[in-house]
Amino acid sequence: MKRTAAASLLLMFCFTAFAQKQSLLKLKYEENYTPTYSEVIEMFRLLDRTYENAVLLEKGKTDNGKPLHLFVINNEPVFDPAILREQGKTVLLINNGIHPGEPEGIDASLEFADDILRNKDDLAELLENTVIIMIPVYNIGGHLNRSAYNRSGQTTPYETGFRGNAKNLDLNRDFTKSDSQNALSFYEIFNEWNPDVFLDTHTTNGSDHQYSITLIPPSPARYPKVMQEFIQNDFVPALYNDMKKGTYEMIPYVNYIYHDPRQGMALFQGSPRYSNEFATMFHSLGLVTENHIYKNYSDRVKSCYQFIQVLAEYTSHNSKKIKQKRATAIRESMIINEFPVSYQLDTTQFTMIEFKGYEATDNQLSPVSGVERFGYDTSRLYTDSIKYYEFWIPSEKVKVPEYYLLPQGYDEIIQKLNLLGVRYSTLQHDSVMKVSVDYIDDYSNSSQPSNGHYYHNKVSTHSEIQEIQYFKGDLLIPVRQEKIRYILEMFEPKAEDSFFRWNFFDNILDQREYFSSYGFEENALKYLNEHPDFKKKMEEKRAADPEFAKDHRAQMAFIYNNTEWLEKTWKRYPVGKIYE
Repeated sequence: MKRTAAASLLLMFCFTAFAQKQSLLKLKYEENYTPTYSEVIEMFRLLDRTYENAVLLEKGKTDNGKPLHLFVINNEPVFDPAILREQGKTVLLINNGIHPGEPEGIDASLEFADDILRNKDDLAELLENTVIIMIPVYNIGGHLNRSAYNRSGQTTPYETGFRGNAKNLDLNRDFTKSDSQNALSFYEIFNEWNPDVFLDTHTTNGSDHQYSITLIPPSPARYPKVMQEFIQNDFVPALYNDMKKGTYEMIPYVNYIYHDPRQGMALFQGSPRYSNEFATMFHSLGLVTENHIYKNYSDRVKSCYQFIQVLAEYTSHNSKKIKQKRATAIRESMIINEFPVSYQLDTTQFTMIEFKGYEATDNQLSPVSGVERFGYDTSRLYTDSIKYYEFWIPSEKVKVPEYYLLPQGYDEIIQKLNLLGVRYSTLQHDSVMKVSVDYIDDYSNSSQPSNGHYYHNKVSTHSEIQEIQYFKGDLLIPVRQEKIRYILEMFEPKAEDSFFRWNFFDNILDQREYFSSYGFEENALKYLNEHPDFKKKMEEKRAADPEFAKDHRAQMAFIYNNTEWLEKTWKRYPVGKIYE
């Protein structure tokens, strides 16, 4: 009976949804306590049972076997995202507990869900234009690994979860490579709901200052022009201004340029491995709140709650505008000829912002070690105008192809394309096709594993036109589709978080054929006799390089590496490109 659309139940829904005035939840953040995983889920279940216009869904598995939950709040008992899109509603997705030692968003989301459902202060009116969906706890394995010793820089709450998930992955570095089941389940949610606005809630232990909450806003450089202007001139300024009207003022996340933030700070622009930048690839407005670890827990929760309310209000009141900007941005993206694969901070441009800090000092006496250390003197408050470098510019671009050709054997990649709704067709016949291919000229690896991978830091390539054999079932991926920015970010090898960077194509970096100095002798001699021009080049090299002339192995390698004997597939990026 609960999910019927009968008129009698709708009347009952209207009564239960908006007549309820008492809070159902018993949150204890004022006592420096954040709920356990079972307590979180039970509170969301209680809201589900009580209100017809809310539902707690199970949306796939996570790495520890437990389901990933999604809590949906609407102004009527309709929870089909396709129907809600037809109604023109914006979707606000809030993700919590990706780092379970940073739990403010969990408490704040629970309280906000309770308040909007019981229509505290007429909050329910926000649901006229917007549906709010929440992931209660994203990193369930880490949240269950609860201890008072998980987060060394904070004193409250007294017990929290662990940063690593059940596979010891940092899930906020996993959104492109998606090694976790959590990420694959998130893909399904993201593709199904296509959020217009996305918020991930975090805590920072960076510089000490007077603010309980800071913000990583959407980075304009990663969006088409129409959204760049909207973000810079409308969306982000409105959020800061509306926060200023409340109890908790907000500033940008303190991203260091100098030892002392008073000397200036920069907009933090990550890459698509992070949740907010992952959202950016789909023209969604991706944001991160970073609450301040050195403030007491109740202020951290309350300031996070205030921001959620401000963001929900802006999303609802500007629903049509947001959807129009996204639609225009998608059209803009689909006609681009060049795509940025790397960015750099523009240090020639900055704005001046007000910053309320504490004086930084290098000679604070440590009560632990008894020696001087860097720190902040919280008794010496200041308000100053500081430089904020908020402009990033592309440092390298690539030409946009019309199609990518992906061999069908790359199952892990195809799984991700399917989950995210990327359109492609498959070849119906074996075909030899003339395509552009990249060769990996050079690359470097991180010295330590990065979230389970040896990430390729620097990548250089060159391109060739070749005729390559493809087979029935290989994928032909049209680039100019709604998911264009994801496709380009993932398939261009030099893009910051591409499949190549995260080792999905490392098989091409190994040679499969070799030569032995003895065994290659007969074929090498035959080749020289049949190719006099090449033989002449080798003789000239011997004459010019005495060491080479004395080294049998070097001469055999010269023949092998500079003739058809060298395999064409070595270091050849397996994704072909068609430009016309």
